[in-house]
Amino acid sequence: MIPLLPVDPSSLTQAGKPLRASVTSDFTRRSGATPASPQRRALLKGSVSVLALGGCASTLLSACGGDYTGVGGSPDELTPVVNSIANFRDVAGASPGYATSDGAHVRRAWVYRCDALTPNAADAATLQRMALAYVYDLHAPADAGSAPDTVPGTASYLPLNVLGTLVPPSFAGMQAAELDAAMQTYWNALVTGRAQCAAYGTLLQHIADAPGPHLICGGPGVDVVGWASALLLLIANVPLEIVVEDFLLTNAWRSTGVDAANVAPPVQQSYIQAAFDALQTNYGDLSRYLTTGLGLASATLDRLRSRLVV
Repeated sequence: MIPLLPVDPSSLTQAGKPLRASVTSDFTRRSGATPASPQRRALLKGSVSVLALGGCASTLLSACGGDYTGVGGSPDELTPVVNSIANFRDVAGASPGYATSDGAHVRRAWVYRCDALTPNAADAATLQRMALAYVYDLHAPADAGSAPDTVPGTASYLPLNVLGTLVPPSFAGMQAAELDAAMQTYWNALVTGRAQCAAYGTLLQHIADAPGPHLICGGPGVDVVGWASALLLLIANVPLEIVVEDFLLTNAWRSTGVDAANVAPPVQQSYIQAAFDALQTNYGDLSRYLTTGLGLASATLDRLRSRLVV
């Protein structure tokens, strides 16, 4: 079982409550969902398919970002609108931030996420007003070079090649089943690969120690930013079903579609499931993955969680 991070961040390395059992029973109690029995293990026994290709309910979209105006900076302020940047949103969701399992909320206006950081002039001015301190670029170098990020003058730039390859993967010509299998392979590698662990460890270490606000950007293919966002929410102790829902909201925040090129294919629950299966198989629980796999000290995780929650 993959355990939730303990309520007390000082005991992060201790055994916690099993994640699957905890989330499943809680989700079923609140939604009345009937447990399913798929052949492969599932993160949830209730379904979150309402958030998949058909879009998502407006209430959930609002809770995870919504349609906003203004510039962030306070938990009560609205997330800035930057329409020229795909999938730009606050990792913490809308005000007051995602609720955690221990009664806190994820801190808003602290970590943002997006696809390629290529704003138009108006949105570049908005980013400048946000006073971002750091921009983390998770692109492969060739991908980043073909469409370089436009980094606000307030921000320091840190490239982190998560996939560990010069060029991004191509999914051109893949049909749905082949694409799903390829994506699951890449999402497994996000957890097991040495380059991937090193990059995510550096990212989380930096967010724990550096001043904010922070912006994590990357390409739309494998959605390497999606795993970074999921890890931040899990470290903040956000319930797993909400982490999965937030991940699937990418389909509502960017133009997706299975076409000949598969440049920005829709994300699927099976992708993040593959990452959690790899985590459980290789590390046993989340705490061991963060400490042994990503090389983060318990004190770093305590510090990171204290920055992520209010």
